[in-house]
Amino acid sequence: MISGKKTLLILVLLLLVVFSLSSLFNIPGSSTSKDEESLPEIVDPWITQTIPPGGSIFSVLANLDLPGTEIGMVSYRFGDYIDVTTIQPGDTLRVILSDDGSKITKMMYVQEPTVRHNFEVIGDSLAYNMESLPVQKRLRMITGTLETTLDAALLALGLSPADKQSINNGLEGEIDFQHNARKGDQFKVFVEERIFEGKPLPRAKILFVSYEGNRTGSHELFRYEQEDEKSVMNGLYNKEGKSNNTSGVGYPLSSIHVSSSYGKRLDPFTGRWANHQGVDYRARSGTPVYAVANGTVASARYNGGYGNEVRIKHPSGMITLYAHLLSMSVRNGQTVKRGQIIGRVGSTGRSTGAHLHFGLMSGSRYINPSQLRMVGAERLNQQQMAEFENQKNRIRELMNQYNRPQVPA
Repeated sequence: MISGKKTLLILVLLLLVVFSLSSLFNIPGSSTSKDEESLPEIVDPWITQTIPPGGSIFSVLANLDLPGTEIGMVSYRFGDYIDVTTIQPGDTLRVILSDDGSKITKMMYVQEPTVRHNFEVIGDSLAYNMESLPVQKRLRMITGTLETTLDAALLALGLSPADKQSINNGLEGEIDFQHNARKGDQFKVFVEERIFEGKPLPRAKILFVSYEGNRTGSHELFRYEQEDEKSVMNGLYNKEGKSNNTSGVGYPLSSIHVSSSYGKRLDPFTGRWANHQGVDYRARSGTPVYAVANGTVASARYNGGYGNEVRIKHPSGMITLYAHLLSMSVRNGQTVKRGQIIGRVGSTGRSTGAHLHFGLMSGSRYINPSQLRMVGAERLNQQQMAEFENQKNRIRELMNQYNRPQVPA
């Protein structure tokens, strides 16, 4: 028994000696070392948000508890680089804030997997650059038979709602779908798709459309495009160079980039939520501004925050408004035609930079200008027709190559 006590005592003494030596010589053990305890926690500086359905850059930045003027200014400048009408649910916005959390220092906007839009906030402006990954281009012929509606058929074949609407707008001027379209009608759509990692990206380029039915007859549309990818002239025309969107109104500018849309936004001046009663189009100072439809000039004057402003009353009773103009080319009571120059883009009045504010009024009430169907032109002019003929021939050549059987090597 005494021997057992001695043995236990020896074991206790040995353990004390081991712990003492471990402490003295910092021998690694099962406990966490001081170096490990002092390692800083890695924190991702980026705050990542996803655009929700019905959301906007204004709404997602408002979640960051920043001053309203900061959100308003950054969101508005963002529109100088990104056409806000292309923002879709699921797009990603990443933000880095200043140390005190009161300002945005950097942003990254990912609109599709291949493109990153990078912004650095410098004062009240943004420095911008874009990173893009290479994509493949693929031609595809889509053929179908009408079962219920053309809308349903196009969507079922994988075309996006925007592409579907473009095809419908192009055909409806020549075809009375309500009375003449029948089950069994045939259609073709020839598209140029961008492919990334084996999947098509949004916004295919529609090169050709054909539709044939017993009651509708045969119709063909070809794409015409100019060098400016934002040109209002880019789109589908029939073989004679006529646009079938004849029921629409014209655009107020020859090239369209929406920097701020109609609706609720944070005012860049006050930082408060307010309804933006129109659409802002980005444009250089001095760019011509056109009347979108025939009408009579109701007023052409300097109007406070709107600066130099022209209002045109149209036969429908609607009034279109063109604000912040550098100069005005019309006077009160003057009759104007669609496409006539009525002024030049400027930054007069309460404005953060050169742009056109375009509004639409019914009586004294503002309504969303996107309710208008806007088209570039009813018919291509002589010079454009020469370009169109070359482009049609090229599209036919591409379709022939696509349909030609491949001969094995």
